[in-house]
Amino acid sequence: MLRRPRLIPPKLIELWGLSPLETESLIRKESLDCLSCKAKLRGRRLAQVILDKFPVGNPSKACRSLKDWSKTPEAQGLRIAEFNRIDGVHEQLTALPRFTFSEYRETALPGSIVDGVRVEDLTTLTFPNESFDLILTSETLEHVADYSKSLREIHRVLSPGGLHIFTIPILPSQPKTFARKQIDPDGNAIDLAAPLFHPGGDIGYPVFTEFGLDASELFEQAGFRVEVRFGPIREVDIAQVFVCEKPS
Repeated sequence: MLRRPRLIPPKLIELWGLSPLETESLIRKESLDCLSCKAKLRGRRLAQVILDKFPVGNPSKACRSLKDWSKTPEAQGLRIAEFNRIDGVHEQLTALPRFTFSEYRETALPGSIVDGVRVEDLTTLTFPNESFDLILTSETLEHVADYSKSLREIHRVLSPGGLHIFTIPILPSQPKTFARKQIDPDGNAIDLAAPLFHPGGDIGYPVFTEFGLDASELFEQAGFRVEVRFGPIREVDIAQVFVCEKPS
C-alpha cells in the first residue's frame, strides 16, 4: 500500500485544526493506495462492507474482491447507484448490468447527460421511488448544501431493506454536527463558521456540514437503521464506514 502524506496539505491541517494523530489518520484514510486497483483505504473498507452485506455463493468460498463478486448472478441482479466516483470501487462495478453512476455538476440539470455521464443532485434526485438496493457515496454528504434533504431523497429511492453505504469526514474532537455554510433564499452561499474546503483547506469543494460524533443519531432521525463499521471514531482511526438501512 502506498502512503502519500502530500495529499493532506498544511493549509487543511491548519484550518481544520488537526492534531498530529488526526493528520496521520487522515493521510491513511486518503491514501494507502492499493498498487493493483488504486483504491484508497476508505475505498477498500467500503468494498469490504459491500462483500459482507451482500454475500454471494457458498459461504465457505466467499468472494475476496469486488472484481470476483461483480461476476456473480446475485451481484448482477442488484440495482446499485454510485454518486461521485469512488476510486478502485467504481472500476469493479461498471460492468454490472443494473449499475448507475452519476456526478454532480452545478451548472447542469439533474438527469441530464454531460460528457457521457449522468448528472444528479442528491437533494433532488430524478429517480423513481425504490429504485435501488444499494447506494454508495464517499466523502460527499459534507459538500451537499442541505444534507438532511439529501438523506430524505436517498431514503426515498432506496428499496425497503436497501442500504446506503458511505464514508464522511468526522473528527473525534467534534461532538456535535454543525453547519459551516448554507444557501439563503436568494441562492447565495452564506458562511456560518470559518470556511473550509476539501481537499486544500482554502481551495477545493466547500464544506457545508461539519459532521460530529452525533452523526448516527441524525441518520436515525432520517428514518434509517445505522451501523458504524471498523470501530469507533478515534484519533488513530477516522476511516469508518456508515451503513444506513431503510427498514423493510
